[in-house]
Amino acid sequence: MNKIPLFSLQGIDYKCYNGNSLIVKKFDIHKGIIYGVSGKPGSGKSVLLNLLAGNIKPNKGSIEYNGKQFSLLSKKDYNNQFAVVSQTFKVPYFKTVKDYFIKYFSKFNHIDNAQKRMELICRKMDITDSILNLKMKHLSTGQLRWITLAAGIGADTKVLLIDEIEQHLPPEQLNILLKILHKKCNYDGVTMVISTQKIENLKKVGSIFVNFDQGKITSVRSPNKRSGRRPIRNNNKDRKSSRNIKKAKTNN
Repeated sequence: MNKIPLFSLQGIDYKCYNGNSLIVKKFDIHKGIIYGVSGKPGSGKSVLLNLLAGNIKPNKGSIEYNGKQFSLLSKKDYNNQFAVVSQTFKVPYFKTVKDYFIKYFSKFNHIDNAQKRMELICRKMDITDSILNLKMKHLSTGQLRWITLAAGIGADTKVLLIDEIEQHLPPEQLNILLKILHKKCNYDGVTMVISTQKIENLKKVGSIFVNFDQGKITSVRSPNKRSGRRPIRNNNKDRKSSRNIKKAKTNN
């Protein structure tokens, strides 16, 4: 892990509209890692992602990005380094999917050719020409979700935030998405924070799992971390071994 974390949250206290609070004493997010954030609805997952996305500001505490105050990051730098896939999406009803992709990719300084970037992500995510020519308002909820995910992934930003990754996706499509995200992190070094109601959805790709409950982090763990339990003994095997030892002693 890098010495300077990409994000560093210190003493965060955010009052939600429903009266609940998100409290994070200290939490660091490092570069090039997929963080899976789990918890029940209302546990604080989406609030965390909104804080990281800069959509809301904490009532108390500080958020640092690359060692500097997150609030000091310019809008231009933010737009070039962050891609956010929220649960809600304001549909540009009269635009086609192709128009949406071109406009979205064109806002990033590091993307020289929005058309080529669109073609690349469409191949990866199996988005056909017939879908590209549809107006956004004619897409199903599942199709719309897939398009917004494709836009976020195709933007090739340093940070990718996805809220409720399983939303509107069948299991097969979710598995395809997870493989794409895993490659994106491994080959391009993209830092991802992904929320889910079921942590099982991210076990194949997540590097760090964070669980929230009632606005607080209850656990942070790695899937490769050992549980610390002692191995279960095979009692029958042990009994046979002890009997053989006794026989050997008797014969001697």
